[in-house]
Order: sequence, then C-alpha cells, then structure tokens
Amino acid sequence: MKKIFLILTLTLALQGCLAGAFVAGGATTGGLITDPRSLTTIKDDEQINFKVNRKLVNDEVLSSETHISAVSYNGVVLLTGQAYDEELRGRAEQYAKEVPGVKRVFNEITLGIPTTAFRRAKDIGITSTVKAKMFANRELKSNNFKIVTENGVVFILGIATPKQAGLAVTIARKSAGVKKVVRLIEYREE
Repeated sequence: MKKIFLILTLTLALQGCLAGAFVAGGATTGGLITDPRSLTTIKDDEQINFKVNRKLVNDEVLSSETHISAVSYNGVVLLTGQAYDEELRGRAEQYAKEVPGVKRVFNEITLGIPTTAFRRAKDIGITSTVKAKMFANRELKSNNFKIVTENGVVFILGIATPKQAGLAVTIARKSAGVKKVVRLIEYREE
C-alpha cells in the first residue's frame, strides 16, 4: 500500500497537480509535501496561467507563427518559447502584463524558428527527470520549485533559502540533456 501511495504521489508531483490538502496544508497536517504559497496564491497562479495562455492562443498570429508558453509561480510569470521577431515577443509579454495579479514577467522567449514536437518531448523528459531527482532528494523541499524546460534550458521558479536554491540548481545542472539552468527564485531567510 505504501508503494502505491508513493508512486501516486510522485506521479502527481511530477505533473504539478497535488491536491490542496497535500500542497499547502502539508506542514500543519503532517502531509507529505508542503508549498510555501498559500492556497489562495496557488489558485491565483493557476488562474494567471490560464488567462495568459488563453490570450496567447486567442491571438491568431501568435498561435500560428510562434511557440510560446506561460507559467506562473507566486505571481511571477515566465514566458518561454520562440518567436520570429521582437514584435511578437513583445506582444506576448504585454499580454502577460495585462493579467491581474501578475507581479513580474520574465520574458525568456528566444528569436527564431519554433522548436519541433520532438524537441518539446525531450524537454518534457528533462523536466520530469529534474523533478524526480528533486523529489528523491531528502534535503530538498522540492515543492518549493516550479521547473520548466525549453530547448534544453531549465528554468527554476520558486521560493527558497539560498541553500535550497543552490541544491535545486545543482540537481538540475547534473541532469542529462540540460544545456543551461536559469534561476528565477525568490529568496527567504534560512
């Protein structure tokens, strides 16, 4: 039974879909995993993700000529992907800035041809590997981080101490297929 629970929990953690009771309430209820964000902030991040990505998809030019994704963690939006020119890149950033609750936007969209489905599948594999390694490391509070991989570059968003952030970056750097690690972490005291 413990193995089934561990496998289920790991699967959900890798997908970033843990229920609120485990995610935010874990520290007070003795749950397995904790998240430094409140339930309200987690919900707000989900809505920001939805709203920004919906704006990107609803723009016919962006949806047909670019590959851009948005993810939010603690009100900070990370834009990744590829666009053909600076105007399209800037348009995506403006959409993100217009969404209520967005504190800051990191525009990491590169100029160039959108990546292939094969490259994106490799990126999903890298993200899964990094998350699994983080989850397996007992010293790391892995749920303090959101991992995004784009074209071999791993982006780490989160809220952590400098020591935890360093450990997360080290784990990501040592993972196969990672070209570079970009840390977008809010630091808090030990």
